[in-house]
Amino acid sequence: MKRALVVFLLLAAVAAAGWGLSRLPVRVLEFANTDNGRVSRLLVGADASFLVTYQHSIYGQTVTEEFTLSPEDTIVLTAVQSASGAVLEYFGFHDGAERHPMERHLEGVVFRIAAGEPQRITLGSRELSFLEFGERGDRLAMAVSRIPLGRVLLGGF
Repeated sequence: MKRALVVFLLLAAVAAAGWGLSRLPVRVLEFANTDNGRVSRLLVGADASFLVTYQHSIYGQTVTEEFTLSPEDTIVLTAVQSASGAVLEYFGFHDGAERHPMERHLEGVVFRIAAGEPQRITLGSRELSFLEFGERGDRLAMAVSRIPLGRVLLGGF
C-alpha cells in the first residue's frame, strides 16, 4: 500500500511538471493571410534573426531586408541591402553603399505576395517562399506571438 502511494505521488508530480512545462510560452513568427484567413507559424529561437528577399516592384532588382526579434516581441528591421543604386535611392539611401544598417522597431510587417517572383524568408538554414502562406496577391500580416510549448510539441501550431 505504501509503495503504491509513493508511485502514485511520483506519477502525479511528473504529470504536474509536464503540464506546467507544456504551458510555457514559446515565440513564433506568425503569418496571418488576411485574404483566406489562414495563419501559419514558424518557431523561432530567443535570438531569432531572419531575412526577407524580394524583387523590387518598380526596378525589378533584388532587395534583402534583415530582421531580428526584440525581447519585447517586436520585429526589428536591422538593415536593407541591394546591389541596385536605383532601389537604394528609392528607399532614400544616397551614399552608394549596398547595405544600410538601421534599428526600426515594428509591431508587425504587412506584405502583399508578389505577382512575379515571390518573396522568400530565410530563418536559419530554412528558406520558404511566401507562396507557402498564400496565393499571389494575398495580404500577409507578419507578427511575433507566443503559444504554449505543449501546442508546439503536439504539432498544433
